[in-house]
Order: sequence, then C-alpha cells, then structure tokens
Amino acid sequence: MHDNSYPFPVYSGLFEPRHYKHINAAIWLFLWCVSSTTKEVNSDGINWGVVLGGKPIQIQELSERFGVSRSTVKRWIEALEEHEYIKTTRAPYGLIFQVKNSKKFTSKNEPSLLIDSSNVNYQTNTDGSKVIHLVSKNEPSNKDITEDNVVVVDPDEIMSRAMEVEKHYIARRGKGLFLSPTDFDEIKKLVATGIPLEIVFKAIDLSFAEYKPKYKSDQIRSFSYCVPRCYSEWERSKVDKSITGAVPHVPVALGTHTNKQQQAFNLLDQIAEE
Repeated sequence: MHDNSYPFPVYSGLFEPRHYKHINAAIWLFLWCVSSTTKEVNSDGINWGVVLGGKPIQIQELSERFGVSRSTVKRWIEALEEHEYIKTTRAPYGLIFQVKNSKKFTSKNEPSLLIDSSNVNYQTNTDGSKVIHLVSKNEPSNKDITEDNVVVVDPDEIMSRAMEVEKHYIARRGKGLFLSPTDFDEIKKLVATGIPLEIVFKAIDLSFAEYKPKYKSDQIRSFSYCVPRCYSEWERSKVDKSITGAVPHVPVALGTHTNKQQQAFNLLDQIAEE
C-alpha cells in the first residue's frame, strides 16, 4: 500500500451478483477509476466521473500499475465498457477514462458506504458548492492549504499539483509525454508535503541545468533524481526568509558582512554542499 493512500466511497450496490458477473476481475481497474476521479460532468442526465482530469492514459501505464499484461488490461476495459461502467475516448497519446455515476463526490443527504461511518465526517469544498469529500476525523483538514509547510490531504489537490509538476518535468526533459507510475507516485508524495510548486519547478530546472553526463547518452532518467534537490531548495528558501526578517537594514561597508549575515551565508553554503 502506498504511503499516500486514502479512503474513497464505494456503494454497496456493487456487491450485487449481476455486477460480479459483469465486472469480475476488472473490479481493480473500476475501483482505480473511481478513486482517480477528479471531477464530474453531466451529459444527457448522466453524471460521468472524469479520471485524472481527462489526462490520456496508456495501456502500458495501467499494465505496470496493476502488474498484469497489456492484454489483461484491454479485456478489463472491454468488459467495463460493454456493460457501461466506464467509457473511454481515444486520444493521440492514450485513452481518456470516464466512470458512469462514480458517486465519488456525494451530497450530505446520501449515506456513506465506508464500513465504519462513525470515524468519518463531511467536509465541504472551499468554493461553497455542495460537492464534498469524506475525510477521516484523524486527518488534518485541507481547508486552508498554504504554501508554508502544510501537508496536503485532499487527493484532488494532490493530483492537480502532481500533474502540474509532471508537465513541467516532461517539458524540461524534452521528450516523452508521460511519466512512469513510479515517478508519478514520487511526485504525489512530494507535493503532499506542502512544498510550494515554484520551489519544485526551480529545483527541476536546476537539476537539469547542472547535470553533468558521464557519457554521450547519460541523462536524468527518473524524477527521483530531482527529489533531494527539491527539499534542499525548500530549506534554502526558508533560510532566505529568515535572513530577510533578521538582518537589520543598516549601511554595511562594501565587501563586509554583519555577524548575522555571515552566519546565514555560512548556513546556505552548508546546505548547498549537502
């Protein structure tokens, strides 16, 4: 189980015999589609859950995610589409998934089907709409997400930030259209810490700009290479803020530093070396 796993609602009607016959082993792909739904759209009176914000997904990505063959994934998709649990739209770089009546976002009048409803409560979105998420009482609220070391617990917010980072990383890499599931999971864990996106973008840029290939085809092959730099730049930004607030605005002779300034510069050098 991934460290950033989270609960999501599934309706008990799914346990009816007819659904078992129709879905069978494709249940894993179906549940993944429900958990990855980031918004819902209404089409001809039917609510469709949009998976990953409409991002095209390749069969190979799903094959690696579930540890099954490509042909197995294709069979799952065919079974789910045949019985209208999902629909897919072919795009140039993969399939766009939608879930029929995903019900991931439910109203206050609809009961939760999480097994232990005593440990969950309803939390409204900040836009004041009736769309809500089920959040464990023991988890921190994401109502006031800031860019100052506050963890992000809303899966939709995590996914949105992760997709922005993925886009920036791929653009800086200069090739390919998608990251591996492992790399994308790394990004989700990173952004869930609350690290500001501008810090992540800066760290990615610096990682590529300063990378020194050891041979002709040597290159950055994984996002994990950038992760330490992201945390390093984040700490550096905190030190910079403390310098701005701590250093007195007094004239200083050119080429000299106050004691506090020198200590701050020494700390920056130490972080850079690490």
